[in-house]
Amino acid sequence: MKRMVLTIGAIAVALALMVSPLRAQWVVYDPSNYFEAVAEYEQLIQQYQFLLAQARRVPVDIESRYHGYSLDWTFYDLAGLLYAQPLLTALNQGDTTGTGYRAVSDPLDVPTDVWGRMTPDMQRRLADSYSTIELADSANRLAVDQTGLARSEGPLMLQNIRNVEHDIDNPGDDFHTQTALLEKINAAAAMQLRVGEQSNQFLLSALEQQVIDSKRKRDAETRLMNATIYQWRYGQAYGADLFSNTASDLDTWRPY
Repeated sequence: MKRMVLTIGAIAVALALMVSPLRAQWVVYDPSNYFEAVAEYEQLIQQYQFLLAQARRVPVDIESRYHGYSLDWTFYDLAGLLYAQPLLTALNQGDTTGTGYRAVSDPLDVPTDVWGRMTPDMQRRLADSYSTIELADSANRLAVDQTGLARSEGPLMLQNIRNVEHDIDNPGDDFHTQTALLEKINAAAAMQLRVGEQSNQFLLSALEQQVIDSKRKRDAETRLMNATIYQWRYGQAYGADLFSNTASDLDTWRPY
């Protein structure tokens, strides 16, 4: 029995040696490979330290140090008002139809029934003055509507700005990855574009008001100039007297 066991064991060892591949190899030392591996390891350490430095937060309380304080949007109080409520409501929430503005403005009469009885010169004068009032009404209604819409949407925009500030101040690492930073930058840039576009609308409204005011002054000065020319053309004596009085007034005029 003992001899049979030894025989079986010898056969198993022989089979194992025959099946198992030869794994033993000679180790060859190459100094150049060693130094190259050391250099790569040092480079990896430097990259790791650089990434750690880039992930280091600002050593201050960002929320209190860089927080921007903005005025909250205010709305007109309508309590106790008798007649200004329609216009102030429009200034609070917008008025695309111009109903609020017309409710507190004198209606402009339509001169179509007397237009045919006017001379061409009077028709032109009426059209000039009438168009100035129409332009003023249109610009005023548009300005009221834009102001009301900006006031009604202003709190939403202000809340979005606060949300961006909160995400910047958030201490969580998920808010400071490269993708998260790009998203916050893009969100801030988009809000800046929207605020700039709204500012351009208000600047355009102010420019339109200046154009209308300039036209009104120009019409008044033109009427005065035409009246002066008319007086000089058809009343030389009166014109000379008017000129002499005007020159005297200019010579004696004082600002105080």
